[in-house]
Amino acid sequence: MEREKIYQRVLNELDRANGKFPKFNSYHEGFAVLKEEVDELWDEVKKRQCDRIELRDEAIQVAAMAIKFIESFDL
Repeated sequence: MEREKIYQRVLNELDRANGKFPKFNSYHEGFAVLKEEVDELWDEVKKRQCDRIELRDEAIQVAAMAIKFIESFDL
C-alpha cells in the first residue's frame, strides 16, 4: 500500500476515534488504550493463518492511538 494511503487511513481512524471518545485524561489511560490495540494486533499475528487485511487494520489502529496519545498531551 502506498504511504499516502496508509497515512490517510491512519488519519481517518484517528478522526473516527476522536469522534467517539475524548482525548485521553491521563498517560495511564492513553497507555492502556494503546496497549489494547497492540494486544489486538498481537492476537492477529499469533493466528496460524493471519488475515492480512485484519493485520493492516489493527496496525492502523495502533498508529492512530499513538498519534492520539501525542495529541492528548501536546507532546
